[in-house]
Amino acid sequence: MTKDLSARIVFFGPGIRADIPPEDFGSKAAGLGIMSSLGIPIPPGFALDVSICEDYYKNGMKAPSYLPELLEKGISYLEQATGLQYGSARKPLLVSVRSGAPVSMPGIMDTILNVGLNHETIRGLVFLTGNPRFAWDSYRRLFENMAEIVFRQNPDPYRVILSEIMEAEGIDDVVEMDSGSLKRLALQYQRTFFSAEKLEFPEDVKTQLQISSVAVLHSWTNPRADSFRRMYPVKNLRGTAITIQAMVFGNMGLNSGAGVAFTRNPWSGENEPVIDFKFGAQGEDVVSGNHSATIQSELKRSMPSVYEELRHIGQMVESHFNDMQDLEFTVQEGKLYLLQTRNGKRSPLSAIRIAIDMWREGIITPDTALSQVEGLNLESIKVRRVSTMDYPVATGTSASGGVATGSVVFSTERAVNEVSSGSVVLVRETASPDDIEGIRAASGLLTAKGARTSHAAVVARHMGKVCIVNCAGLEIDLFHNQCQLGGQVIREGDTISLDGNTGSVYLGVVSNTYETPQELLDLVLSWKTSLSADNGTGDN
Repeated sequence: MTKDLSARIVFFGPGIRADIPPEDFGSKAAGLGIMSSLGIPIPPGFALDVSICEDYYKNGMKAPSYLPELLEKGISYLEQATGLQYGSARKPLLVSVRSGAPVSMPGIMDTILNVGLNHETIRGLVFLTGNPRFAWDSYRRLFENMAEIVFRQNPDPYRVILSEIMEAEGIDDVVEMDSGSLKRLALQYQRTFFSAEKLEFPEDVKTQLQISSVAVLHSWTNPRADSFRRMYPVKNLRGTAITIQAMVFGNMGLNSGAGVAFTRNPWSGENEPVIDFKFGAQGEDVVSGNHSATIQSELKRSMPSVYEELRHIGQMVESHFNDMQDLEFTVQEGKLYLLQTRNGKRSPLSAIRIAIDMWREGIITPDTALSQVEGLNLESIKVRRVSTMDYPVATGTSASGGVATGSVVFSTERAVNEVSSGSVVLVRETASPDDIEGIRAASGLLTAKGARTSHAAVVARHMGKVCIVNCAGLEIDLFHNQCQLGGQVIREGDTISLDGNTGSVYLGVVSNTYETPQELLDLVLSWKTSLSADNGTGDN
């Protein structure tokens, strides 16, 4: 071993001032270390460095022999920080196991939540919290995560079981299920797992932790990660770190939930937060694209103190990083915890507006503002709006502005294959980062479910694609290659138009107007001219 074990692990949490290098321990841990230093509430955690990923692949995708010792060292810290004990039947500590690339790769790699639950610790969780509904909901989530991510099972059988139980009980959302139903669901998941693997679900919590950590390492080379790195080539990426934190629970009760917040609007650039929040949820629910969410006005009305604290934290991290931030957070019984901060991905128009506004607010200099719009084709930036008097056939929630017109396709494969014949619009029940190639090929993305801040919407927005999520009246019938929009049948190949500015969906081609944000562009060009003149005279 060429590297001392103590150099492969860093800790962060309340009371710790941590300066964590992202190139070694990932941007996620680096952001958590900064938030910890700023006094922002985060769950305690630790990160294992990127060299472990390098060793994993050098060793033929086998876990390094020193990994268990590092995990034990990190868990010992978490036990001291929380007063809980990993594997305890009375005061169980549960953890999340997350990736940690040196650069932001939203939704591209894997996360496993609620690690540490088994038949013994679930009883301890019920005893500790007095909340069996929460405990069994967390357990069924662990089965779903482990089956799909660690054992690479097809998730469809688990989704079918969940849908059947919800349909039998006449409910539309898992948050409506009681503890008895969730216990039955978890036990059915366990039987499904056994039938697929012909072995029992891993009960040993140390085994759970190690195989979850290896799954994170393995996700560095999954297809969507490879696609992402082809689209956004970054030099000297060595692999992913492993980030492990004590769990905080957005599914604990009525005053709990999970969400994502952008400190400014990432598609219009307006200086207002964009927040999606789901009550009774854990972190992956909002970003996965499988669930709809409430917006900031509803969070402000129902949890005003949490909303104000979140806004204040957003201003703190924005000032620290001199850039718009994308925050992931959990509220556990009214207490706010931050799970991640990173520079938010935004549309080209939004990038210009945010850079100029932050300069006007005295947060950044013209040089920094120029760096935030570096690489943009300024001449191509226009505001495209629908000018038709026709009524939309359906409406959804805007997640990225502009107008897109194209032939309907229902899969990434069709989007990639058909785009050479003309513009396409990718229509999905829910989109995920697995659709990254299809999103790149399409001019727009339309989904029946999902939130504005889901990872797929973030990817679409960063690519400058129009995106509408949570479209009411969109029902997809893949068997017949068609969908219904507002009661009208739309077949694959039919043309629709998306108005990402309003969330409206139209049949056929619509007329458009184009506006150039000339005042903003002139200001950026004047900075470029001034900088060139200064460089030309050597005056820096």
